[in-house]
Amino acid sequence: IVSLYSMSRPVAAQLDPSGSSRTSAVEEMGIEEQVKIAVNVCLQRLQLSEQKEVVFPSSLTSTERIFIHRLAQSLGYVSKSEGKGSNRYLKIRKKEGPETTHSMMKISLCHNSKNVICSFLQRFPVTNKEHTELLLCTERCPSVPMEAGKNRTSGRLNNGIPQIPLQRVLTEFDSFRSSLPVYEHQEEIVSTVKESRVVLIVGETGSGKTTQIPQFLLDDCHKRGIPVRMFCTQPRQLAAIAVAERVAAERGESVGQTIGYQIRLESRCWLRVSPKTLVTFCTCGVLLRTLMAGEMTLSTVTHVIVRDALSDLLLEKLRDTLQNVPTLKLILSSAALDDDLFVRYFGLCPVIQIKGRSFEVKELFLEDILRTTGYRNKDMMKYKKEIQKVMKQQLSLTEWCAHQEGSSRQERQEPSVAACVLQKNNLPDDGQVSGSIFSQNEKDVASLEPWLVEEMDSCISDIFLNKNVDAFAQLFNLITRENVSVDYKHSRTSATPLMVAAGRGFLTQIEQLLSLGANISMKASNASPFTHSFPWILSTGKLDESHLVQTASTDFCIEDTELLKAYHHSADDEKVDLDLIMHLLYNIFLMQLYFRFQIFTLHPNMQSSDQKEVLKCPLPGIRKIILSTSVAETSITVSDVAFVIDSGMVREKSFDALNNVTMLRTVWISKTSALQRKGRAGRCRPGICFHLFSRLRFHNMLEYPVPQLLRIPLQELCLYTKLLAPINCTIPEFLSKAPEAPPTLTVKHAVQMLKAIDAMDQWEDLTELGYHLADLPIEPRLGKMVLCAVVLKCLDPILTIACTLAHGEPFVLPTQASHRRAAMLCRKRFTAASFSDHMALLRAFQAWQKACSDGWERVFCEKNFLSQATLETIIGMRTQLLGQLRAIGFVRARGGGDIRDVNLNSENWSVVKAALVAGMYPNVILVDRESHCLRAFKEKKVHFHPTSVLSQTQFKKISPVSGQVAAIQSLPTDWLIYDEMRRAQTSASVRGCTAVTPLTVVLFGGCAKMPNGALEEPAVHKDSAVSDSSDSDMEEHSTAHLAQIKIDEWLSFKLPQQTATLVYQLRQKWYSLLLRRIRAPSKPWTPVDEATLQALVSVLTTEERAAGLQQPSGIGQRPRPVSSEEASRLSPWKTASRFPSSVEATKSGNVSVSLSLQGIILSSLVYMMHMYVSCVACTLQFFMSRPSNTGRYFIMKSSNMRNIEISQQKGIWSTTPNNELKLSCAFLESSVVVLIFSVQGSRNFQGYGRMSSDIGPERCQEWGSTLLGGVFKVEWIRKENLPFHFSQHLLNPWNENKKVQISRDGQVELPPHVNVQTVASVS
Repeated sequence: IVSLYSMSRPVAAQLDPSGSSRTSAVEEMGIEEQVKIAVNVCLQRLQLSEQKEVVFPSSLTSTERIFIHRLAQSLGYVSKSEGKGSNRYLKIRKKEGPETTHSMMKISLCHNSKNVICSFLQRFPVTNKEHTELLLCTERCPSVPMEAGKNRTSGRLNNGIPQIPLQRVLTEFDSFRSSLPVYEHQEEIVSTVKESRVVLIVGETGSGKTTQIPQFLLDDCHKRGIPVRMFCTQPRQLAAIAVAERVAAERGESVGQTIGYQIRLESRCWLRVSPKTLVTFCTCGVLLRTLMAGEMTLSTVTHVIVRDALSDLLLEKLRDTLQNVPTLKLILSSAALDDDLFVRYFGLCPVIQIKGRSFEVKELFLEDILRTTGYRNKDMMKYKKEIQKVMKQQLSLTEWCAHQEGSSRQERQEPSVAACVLQKNNLPDDGQVSGSIFSQNEKDVASLEPWLVEEMDSCISDIFLNKNVDAFAQLFNLITRENVSVDYKHSRTSATPLMVAAGRGFLTQIEQLLSLGANISMKASNASPFTHSFPWILSTGKLDESHLVQTASTDFCIEDTELLKAYHHSADDEKVDLDLIMHLLYNIFLMQLYFRFQIFTLHPNMQSSDQKEVLKCPLPGIRKIILSTSVAETSITVSDVAFVIDSGMVREKSFDALNNVTMLRTVWISKTSALQRKGRAGRCRPGICFHLFSRLRFHNMLEYPVPQLLRIPLQELCLYTKLLAPINCTIPEFLSKAPEAPPTLTVKHAVQMLKAIDAMDQWEDLTELGYHLADLPIEPRLGKMVLCAVVLKCLDPILTIACTLAHGEPFVLPTQASHRRAAMLCRKRFTAASFSDHMALLRAFQAWQKACSDGWERVFCEKNFLSQATLETIIGMRTQLLGQLRAIGFVRARGGGDIRDVNLNSENWSVVKAALVAGMYPNVILVDRESHCLRAFKEKKVHFHPTSVLSQTQFKKISPVSGQVAAIQSLPTDWLIYDEMRRAQTSASVRGCTAVTPLTVVLFGGCAKMPNGALEEPAVHKDSAVSDSSDSDMEEHSTAHLAQIKIDEWLSFKLPQQTATLVYQLRQKWYSLLLRRIRAPSKPWTPVDEATLQALVSVLTTEERAAGLQQPSGIGQRPRPVSSEEASRLSPWKTASRFPSSVEATKSGNVSVSLSLQGIILSSLVYMMHMYVSCVACTLQFFMSRPSNTGRYFIMKSSNMRNIEISQQKGIWSTTPNNELKLSCAFLESSVVVLIFSVQGSRNFQGYGRMSSDIGPERCQEWGSTLLGGVFKVEWIRKENLPFHFSQHLLNPWNENKKVQISRDGQVELPPHVNVQTVASVS
């Protein structure tokens, strides 16, 4: 059973029989499904069009208005109701410009910071050349394109040449292949591909098109002796790996021979592809990145098979490549393909239709499930009782109507008595009574005294049945004197005074009831007698959803309609009903009499080994249940599935380009996706698909999924477009040629964002920075962050943070509520009181690396709620990104600009945050302490995301609102940067936050090139008597005397004239330095460059300390323990925890703020002294109990940690036959033989021991290698780990003066003057 679901919890429905206020979720439940569909269609059209607003009619009920308001706010629109009565309309509009008012953004610098800047600018003032190059250009400069393909190797497919395939061998899969539906079309596919350059293959799920089409082409080329080389794309990495392994197995080969795969960040790619590889499976991104190096990269490729036809940019580039590479053929293969669209796009190409398997799959929709299984919940039963009550009221209304049938309609009478009563009640002159007067104090029906209920019922009955207009006098008297609601409902018929007045045509009384605030949207149990009398009441612009909602071809029966109404009133159909799923599982188990089961999960981020477990068949008598995301829809096929439970929803991440907000929403799937999910059943026998949505919902779904171009930020796409498109073709023009082009507004916004980060100039030409950003395999803003970190010389921490943000944070949110607080506390501990989510990511990664070196990383991840797979992926990304930085010249192998040089400031957190600001801009947040919220450019009220460590300061059990207030009050600064803003429901929240100083925002935020008016002089010059250094005097003085630095449309800082000039010139010096390094990364640093960086480091450090932000230790070098206290708790190695950290050592000292650079150097020296003293102390301790100095010492390398554990448990060891003779001679000649153990790749010594026996003939079967020799006994002396950097000062002269850890297994012996020091270090 495959349950395709989104991670949502069911909402407990509470239907209020009195019709009083409900919760928001329940209010949405009471809305008819047709209205929900129509509203969603309207808002989707508004989102994809250039229309600015949409107006909903006045006939909406209050519940429907609330639903539309909330839905509009969740989508980032502004909603407002305007007008009164029948002219009250609801308008939805898009946000334009800043929605927040400009607050006073001030900066105050410390005296030491001003002195440092003044001293620096006196030595190195801003030159005319620097000032000119930082101004906006008025004329278009000639573009400086880089060489095609130069250094652009990251993420590209390997080169190769076409070859004649080898003959396939017979395998156990041959009978299965011949049973696939696609096998019958083998000759048709091969012949069509021969004759046409573009072929469309539309095959149903399970037809075998993904695995068999490449093999058909290989077999045909082998028969004809024609060389072939193919690239096959898959939508996900998991699918690329699984399909490559399956195809290789069907051909009797292993991956890396004829069949291979190449995906991003895959380590040891030489094992996945080889020069003999003819079919390479990859993701669309890898192929797209290959095309960025030029179209001729596909000159040696004969076929490209695109599995995901929704990759619009790839298809557009491939269409252009077909014109320039005549030997290339393109095959589009998908089950969800709009063949008409792509036939027009590629010009009348042939289409091959392939049906699925012959096993029938029965479809059951929601109404069928409710009818056949008899599912009823408590709320559905409660709704049924409400319906019965309404039926009784309707019967009473029918009796009323029957009573007045046959009587002639009398002329309308003037209600003189009623008018007199109203005049006596002191109503306003205009006859208008505010509805709030009655809505605030009116009594609930249940609280009315019995005589009032009886009297109101009598008046309403008398008016309608006897047409007694005089009864209005008593009615109005009860409403005004006894405070009865004007919308009082008759206890038996639910008719209101307005309804009976309209039914009898009493116009004057209708006007008076409306003036009292009567609700015209209320409905009776049987509305026909009243609406016929006054149709104009309901005809003032009713929402016509008939043209928006498509009905099914067959009408619904009454039973199904009632069941759906009851279900939609009891459960929120916008979320997955887990109770209904459990009910279905229970019925399936009873039907098959299965009482044992196994539960699996299937998602894209799981390990390949876990994925293979899902694909295995269960044991007899055991039912397999798979909880899967949409990855099982197209990418993975489980052959033994018989039942599918389709939630009809998908958790889809979309990007609102207009508001720069990411939305993770649960949305309805398309029709083709529903058919795909249905096709997952019936692979081995007839199956059943349970759709948890109605037929009406299915007929109103989109035909095809929304293209990826319409759901993602387009900054990276536009950057790639400049490299893929012809020189004279603009970005919007090139993207408009895609099969489904993205909206023009979205493209314009993406281009504007690239201009804001200096990747493009105002003419949309790539800058030097833009070319470098295109080379890096991460999104542009993270790429800029990394390049700024290279210039600021704090690369290593930023490298970790950028890769974590690009892939996803490693923290795992527990499913159990009891564990979530513990998970947040673990995350909080990693921050080291730095008010930074990015610090938590960095320290968690460093602590995990330390745990890896100690050999207990799995336990560490479980204890700290971390994902081992995510952390391993981040390591691969770091390696790839660092390699690309080396390739483009930003990191050199040795000398200036080497890995040590670009990490000189990695220990300084303020400098690291400067690089974060440079990359995160314009994601900047201002803290509004008065309203206890955060403000952004287009958001008036923003909150912290619950996963942010800044969301609650103490993590106490308090309400979320109180936690947000406490968190905002505890912030040391008024400025934050954030990684992502998300909108859920009606509020926006930010995650990945870090507190920064306003000076950091001014210096590193915004574009490098700014207009002449960026620095505005004060409107009124200050009196010379006013001191510029007094912060209190500055605040009391008028803001007209302050200068202004305008970064962008929103960021505008006020500060004194002298301070503004200093800050602005320092900003110019920084961007001049950045542009020089971007233009020539390999060029040596000049004294001006060094002085600029030193001034920035000094000022940033001083301002951080003045703001009360702490400087954590150990962030610049990895692996490094999180803190001295946690190191003693997390690690068995406690040498470093005996001494205070560098920060603790310098806290007691009275170091001046102006000497921040010297303080940093002093801290580093103190730390080195502590490590040296630690080694000396251990050495002295070792000499007191050390073996004789006449012994022999050897480095023993192990291939894995398992062998070390066996050795420590059993006291044995084995080595290679080449080392046995050397060790045997040393054991006979020396009094003692000491073995120092280390695992290859661990960067640690695992301890040392003494060889206590000669080498015997027997072998140990538990070793991980069969190449080891005999076993000998070892007496372990020390079993604790020591990182290599604590012994890096020890050199081995017998091994060309290399470091001792570089010695190979037993082949290099340590000299006497080194062996004792090495053992002492390990001690």
